[in-house]
Amino acid sequence: MASQHKTYRQRATRRRLLAAIAGMACGALGLPREASAASLKLGLLPYLNTRTLIQNYTPLAAFLGKALGLGVQLETAPDFTTFVQRAFRGDYDLMLMAPHYARLAEVEYGYRPLLIHKTPIRALLIVAKHQPLASVADLRGTTLAVHERSAIIAILGVSWLRDHGLEENRDYHFVQTVTHSSALLHVQSGRARAALVSYSTLIQAPAELQQDIDIAYEYARIPGLYLLAHPRLAPAQTQAVRAALIRFEQSPEGQAFFKTTGHGGYREVSPEDARLLDRSLPETRRLLGHP
Repeated sequence: MASQHKTYRQRATRRRLLAAIAGMACGALGLPREASAASLKLGLLPYLNTRTLIQNYTPLAAFLGKALGLGVQLETAPDFTTFVQRAFRGDYDLMLMAPHYARLAEVEYGYRPLLIHKTPIRALLIVAKHQPLASVADLRGTTLAVHERSAIIAILGVSWLRDHGLEENRDYHFVQTVTHSSALLHVQSGRARAALVSYSTLIQAPAELQQDIDIAYEYARIPGLYLLAHPRLAPAQTQAVRAALIRFEQSPEGQAFFKTTGHGGYREVSPEDARLLDRSLPETRRLLGHP
């Protein structure tokens, strides 16, 4: 029991630290902590730790703010579920979101897709280099690390494992980790046999971590992260944001951003993207407890 309380205290302390880091990043940009009529809130899916996320997206916020003549406040959340809840209740004017959450936001809440990252999300099964898999069947009876069970990486991973005869909670079980990077650490330390993560998570992991892990399988390619606008934004403002994003891609700051993140630039959202993602909506709704 004492160790449980210690774990809870550590997690609470960590959340306070991450919130402070996000606050300092906003302060460095001269952005207000609370959005006003002269600012926009850009919500960032917490697919990386807060420090890295804020560091990566600060140039984008600064560019948009200058282009639009508004403050752009970066915000994130401690986990995917909290982020999605905040997004659906309208906390963000703009948001960066995983494709299946984005499609749900579009269909049910009227969010407008602006652009999508060109580089698809590559869903990977990662193992320790010293413990390769002979086959998918080697995962039977093991623990798999995943950042968030409702993530598209996990949803498609469960489907892929089922195609190979493995059922969740019968043949394997998940442990959910604080971040995608910590899922990799679970594999490195032996706390999990494998992890389900994206390629972008892998390439942004520390070099000393990358050298201890390996890609066992790439089991899916999914449309990239979406940028969306809340329907309360006027159409002209939404178009101004979209135009600024396109200019950002072509700028030196944007080129550096896409080199760092590996997201490859922006592209239009296609009808095929929508058709593909619509197939994941029932499971997404179930995992989010969404009617």
